[in-house]
Amino acid sequence: MHHQTVVLSILLLGLAPNLFASGFSLDVTSSSSKTHKSAATDTSERTSRIAIVGAGAVGSYYGGRIWESVRSSSSTDVLFHLRNEHYAHCVENGISVTSIDGNFVIPSDELLAYSTTEDMVKSVKDEDDEFHAFDWVIVALKSSSLDAVPELIKPLTSPETRVLVIMNGLIEDDLTEMMREEQGLECKAVYGGMALICSNRLSPGVIDHSYAGKLVVGVAYSADADDDGYCKWVESDKKAIMDLFEPVTPVPFEFEDNLLRGRWWKNCWNLPFNGISVAMGGITTDRIVGDPSLRKLAYKVMDETIATANADLAKHGFPEEDYLPEDTREQNTKLLVGAL
Repeated sequence: MHHQTVVLSILLLGLAPNLFASGFSLDVTSSSSKTHKSAATDTSERTSRIAIVGAGAVGSYYGGRIWESVRSSSSTDVLFHLRNEHYAHCVENGISVTSIDGNFVIPSDELLAYSTTEDMVKSVKDEDDEFHAFDWVIVALKSSSLDAVPELIKPLTSPETRVLVIMNGLIEDDLTEMMREEQGLECKAVYGGMALICSNRLSPGVIDHSYAGKLVVGVAYSADADDDGYCKWVESDKKAIMDLFEPVTPVPFEFEDNLLRGRWWKNCWNLPFNGISVAMGGITTDRIVGDPSLRKLAYKVMDETIATANADLAKHGFPEEDYLPEDTREQNTKLLVGAL
């Protein structure tokens, strides 16, 4: 792994699910797919095709919001990759989302649902059996499924495809290297997304979004950059992701100039509170914040995370102005307390 500078206490305390995201575990087992609506196969009739890979609590929310923003347009298709009972339920009943920012439903007769990415490809081939690759592939899987991502998305990508990975952790170095080995890194750009959200799958096809929802995205790799170094990007990469989310008004969106800094910033609230929660038998975050000794421990881990983050940024050659600022702990604490 590329990030071995992390201190032991952070490694141990970081082994927990994301505080603000309920995840989706990967199943690449092939099975037949049933859809009630056909994806457009005539390229003259559409301008964009978007694949949501891993439509669990987080993927269904962000993918659903994108679908909602283009629902009235015939020029964009949003296809959802689901698994097992979640897939079976959604094919018959659609996806239902309750949200603090407005409820919505993707009806079954409008939902493009698939149980494998291979079936997604088959559904969009034209009458000459020619495949027109996806413009965007948005991956929202648990970080424990990282190793399977390159093989899973390979059928969907082309040199013009942009890949957005909404997953926790310092994953981009490893992901881009695995993609390079699997497919020669055949895509236009790879983005890392940090979801500041509390979203849970209550049951198959039923999602509850109860807090926040901001999505922060940076570039991990760009085919158009002068070199393929980490976090290198060009203006067209920023424009592409901004254009994708600008119409998605319920989702507060922010472009992060330095993805590595953004990843470490989110770790400053993931690592302390998730780790302590697990170490203390699964206690809730409000109990950690309300207990003086546990809150002190959380601050200590957060301070260690900030120090490690800045050392890692220095190692990657970033200037001091890109480091996490001294008030990072206070910023994250205010954000966290606001969620309780």
